[in-house]
Amino acid sequence: MIKSLSALFILGIWSFALKSQNPITVRMSVPAEVVAGQEFLVSVEIQKGELEEFSRFQQELPAGLIAVQENSGSADFSFENQRVRFLWLKLPAESNLSISYKVRVNERLKGTLTLFGEFSYVEKNERKSIVIDKKVVEILPSPEVAADQQIDIANFAAVMAREHTAASPALGITCIRQTPYASRTGNDILVNLLVYKKDMNKFAKIEEKIPEGFEAVSMESQDGLFTFKDRVAKFVWMNLPDVPGFKVSYRLIPQAGKTLSDLRISGVLSYIQEGRNITVDVVQKDIDLAEVDESNIEATLAMLDRGETPAVTKPGSGQAETMKTPPPREETPTKVETQVKEKTPATQETVARESKPAVQPGSSRIPSAQLLPVYDGVYFRIQLAATRQFTDAGSSFEAYRLSRPVLVEQHDGLYKYTAGSFPTYPQAREFKNAAISRGISGAFIVAYRNGRRIDVMDAIQATGGK
Repeated sequence: MIKSLSALFILGIWSFALKSQNPITVRMSVPAEVVAGQEFLVSVEIQKGELEEFSRFQQELPAGLIAVQENSGSADFSFENQRVRFLWLKLPAESNLSISYKVRVNERLKGTLTLFGEFSYVEKNERKSIVIDKKVVEILPSPEVAADQQIDIANFAAVMAREHTAASPALGITCIRQTPYASRTGNDILVNLLVYKKDMNKFAKIEEKIPEGFEAVSMESQDGLFTFKDRVAKFVWMNLPDVPGFKVSYRLIPQAGKTLSDLRISGVLSYIQEGRNITVDVVQKDIDLAEVDESNIEATLAMLDRGETPAVTKPGSGQAETMKTPPPREETPTKVETQVKEKTPATQETVARESKPAVQPGSSRIPSAQLLPVYDGVYFRIQLAATRQFTDAGSSFEAYRLSRPVLVEQHDGLYKYTAGSFPTYPQAREFKNAAISRGISGAFIVAYRNGRRIDVMDAIQATGGK
């Protein structure tokens, strides 16, 4: 009798263990071979069971391969720094999920490609991951490329780097300031900086001395720390971005009576090299930095080095107000609210309720129909402009035909004009890109918690994003 009970007890534990096993499986399919210069499909099947929380599939691709979205399965797809990523803030309800993307193969490649992948997810507040079995794709040489021009995939990055270095001019570390110019959507002034730092990736800082009567506000810092104190606008990086060149920008808010003609800026870029502190003057040029990116940065600098002048952006010309932001990613704005009392959609952290009475210190000059209410929870908005003196939001932004009303708040002594209330960062990013495409090139994302501005990264974490 005791033996029978023991057997039943063991059988019960074994059955419970089977039920407790993780039912999630991930399988990847690729062709056995591909001809260089063509493309192939990577398909991934995810058996996710009842999992619906934050999840991510990612995969590293060697140099010479480019990933293009095919079927995202409702995920946020991206391909940056040779990394393929599918990101779900919340998985769909279906137990089986299919995603796929195409890989374009450089025509000079040959050799064996080994693909790995990882599916990460959160289950009961615990982070877990599944490493996908490796797959091998044989890259056949293109018949249209001479044998001496073909490169094994294992050596492609090194060979291309050597060829690039041989073809590139001998450029030194440089920092260029685009001639500052007035914003089209306010009386503030926009300042864009281009940093070319080659392979340097350690500590560096930019210090810009600003004349009296102007306040500096960061726009794009490329993960640097921005401060403005004692008339010095400063960007500091403990580790520089892992690219040869990048752009940063800030706004200058003039005090009453100050104009663009009163602005004279001097700046330096400082960095550490072999234990020595090196300082490079920031050089101001009449150049349109909006059109400079990784594909043409060295050619642009070489033109300047030869005394040639690339395309000029004149202040107030209506061309790019600030550097271009990277295009991506891909959700659509939520339903348009035509009334000022829009509600913040639910987030993972909190469910928004009716907006509280909007009482802001010194807000009596703002018409009630344009005054930004205070919403509950964490949400994102898009800042379009900031001014010292109030200007009517309706008439100022009417020509841009935005799908959300522009509302006004007073913050840090300025009138700030923002639109939209989005529960997630991707939705806010989509609306920001739409605003930029309509001509408000200085638009950027801001975040709030219960009506108070907070750091955007804190808001992303609070809403379960990346």
